[in-house]
Amino acid sequence: MLLVIALGYLPTRPGVQLSREDKTLAYLLFAFFLVALVVFLLHQNKPKTLDQSSRYLLFIPILILLLKIPPSARLLWAGLIVGAFSALGLALWQRYIQENFRPDGFMTSAIPFGNLSLTAGLLCLSGITWANTQTRYAWTWKITLYGGFLAGLYVSFLSDSRGGWLVLPVMLAIFLAAFFKKDKLKTIALSGLILLVAMTEIGISMRGEIMTRYDAAVAEVHDYTAKGNASSSVGLRLEAWRTAINNIAEKPLLGWSYRDYDIRLTQLAANHKANVSITTLANTHNNFLEVWLHQGLFGFLALLELFMVPFWFFCKRLRSDDHAVQAFALGGACLLASFFVFSLTQVILGRNNGVIFFGLSLVIFWACMRNAEQKAAERNQTSAASESPP
Repeated sequence: MLLVIALGYLPTRPGVQLSREDKTLAYLLFAFFLVALVVFLLHQNKPKTLDQSSRYLLFIPILILLLKIPPSARLLWAGLIVGAFSALGLALWQRYIQENFRPDGFMTSAIPFGNLSLTAGLLCLSGITWANTQTRYAWTWKITLYGGFLAGLYVSFLSDSRGGWLVLPVMLAIFLAAFFKKDKLKTIALSGLILLVAMTEIGISMRGEIMTRYDAAVAEVHDYTAKGNASSSVGLRLEAWRTAINNIAEKPLLGWSYRDYDIRLTQLAANHKANVSITTLANTHNNFLEVWLHQGLFGFLALLELFMVPFWFFCKRLRSDDHAVQAFALGGACLLASFFVFSLTQVILGRNNGVIFFGLSLVIFWACMRNAEQKAAERNQTSAASESPP
């Protein structure tokens, strides 16, 4: 819907003013698509392999549209709250009514369901600062946003998506960078205590399952490193990563076509140079290795820039004096950091749900932040003009 509106609206409404950072974000999206297109043509891959990368090109007109007509902040935060709580309801139903040990939200697996729910929860948490700007229902917003965070976190635990839990210490560092001030230590401590108690309650309620998954991961890593056992979940990933790294070294610049790499894996398995189980995997379970393997060094660098450059742009506003700007900057930084961490253990940008969630959230939070920034600048100008002597 956003794309259709953008393609219909923009040609008839010229005059969208883009800043240097706006243009940089658009160029990064285009560069990622362009590299994928060139490699697609060189490798003569099947058309479906260009599907995910084409979305980045389509996000550009949506970005320009939203910079011109930013979405409602209230609807954005309300949508995230509804998304987090509805994910929780679905997860509880699948777990306790359907008796599905790892709720998957009717996605391809429990991993993307848990990780996307966790991201929605973290985005809700970033909205607490925005709630401080509301003159009406401020506490209602705060409570529901806190609840959305805990709902997303609980879904992540229910889904047993271990790779996603690695993002929590990263998020702690981002929030400390945004809010740590000596004169606000009491407020920070109180907020941290509330979150710690809530997270502890969730952890206690699922302590047995979490510890079981943790112990299993440690044992599987030991089995692979000591015995070469690649039959476990972790062992299979480690074997896929080892094989991918070795083959990237053979074709580092342009990578392998999907057809040639499938043939290569079959040959390695037949010669007992790789575990035969990796021939059944759909991908390498690492977004960075997957892109470098099939799009070469240029694709890998384009992916890194797509993560790092916007992340820096958002981080520059983490300590903004304007609460709305800070909230959207925090949300954008959390989004990028989350997907960066998720990409270490799954090809999250190789899925429709991952690409759409990432790309649309990126341009929406960017447009909302830029709009809040412009409004803050206008208020400052008005205030300065009213205070200046006649």
